[in-house]
Amino acid sequence: MENLWYYPDMKPDVASIPRFALYGEDLGEHFEELVHCETIASRSRRYDWEIAPHRHPALCQMLLLGSGSVDLLLAGHGSQRIGPVLIVAPEGVIHGFHFSRDAQGYVVTLSEKFVREFADDNVLAELLSHADVLSFDVETASRLSAVAQQILFAATGGARPELLRRALAEAFIRIAAEVSGDDVGTHCDTLVQQFQKLVQQHLRRQRKLGFYAQALNCTERTLSRRVHGALGVSPGQYLNDRIAAEATRLLRFTNASCNDVADELGFVDPSYFSRFYTRMTGRRPSAVRGSEG
Repeated sequence: MENLWYYPDMKPDVASIPRFALYGEDLGEHFEELVHCETIASRSRRYDWEIAPHRHPALCQMLLLGSGSVDLLLAGHGSQRIGPVLIVAPEGVIHGFHFSRDAQGYVVTLSEKFVREFADDNVLAELLSHADVLSFDVETASRLSAVAQQILFAATGGARPELLRRALAEAFIRIAAEVSGDDVGTHCDTLVQQFQKLVQQHLRRQRKLGFYAQALNCTERTLSRRVHGALGVSPGQYLNDRIAAEATRLLRFTNASCNDVADELGFVDPSYFSRFYTRMTGRRPSAVRGSEG
């Protein structure tokens, strides 16, 4: 590539960074898969091989670049990489790519619900919570590519493809966990990991920043600095992203009404919930609720 698109330690304007389900798909759109796989080319070609900086509130992505090169922004750090590499972008971490036109590989997307299944496995949980770039030999790259291809093919085969995709995704993660990475971000910050766990536990109680700071035995300023350093967003922005993602899940996949969802997530005023959700996703909750089936 002629120019380095993302410069080292580039700090994007967080307020301008979009939030997506999959890239280019807003948070209110249908996304029920625990595991999703697609080729790098299938989406990147549509955008002239440039995936602008963005983040996913409730998805972790593992991008396997088998060949070709990429200008990369990950957790505020820019670099150029040549395949084979595996790029891990955990939930909420800002990332963007500019691929060479000969880039080949796969993007494996894991739902936050699926990632939580590995919470008790320290090795896998650590891998999925780090913003990281893993380099490996051709043999390991071939193993990962073979599994990713099977995940992709499983999307159209059999009566229960989701079960197969989950098993294959776990195999993919375990192969990746055998390789040490560059640890390009600070997402592995233990305080931030504890904050994320607390947010998940108290997501439906509308806790304020002071609650989390006290629970983590730190000041609000320290928590804000550490979360922003690891995720590129403030604690409040991270929390709002997670609430919006959970609201979408409840609206899409349960029988709860819009008022029920508002109550479930701790909103005293349903109209305030409606304004909040519209601001966060660009869609009214009633439109998401009404688009089921």
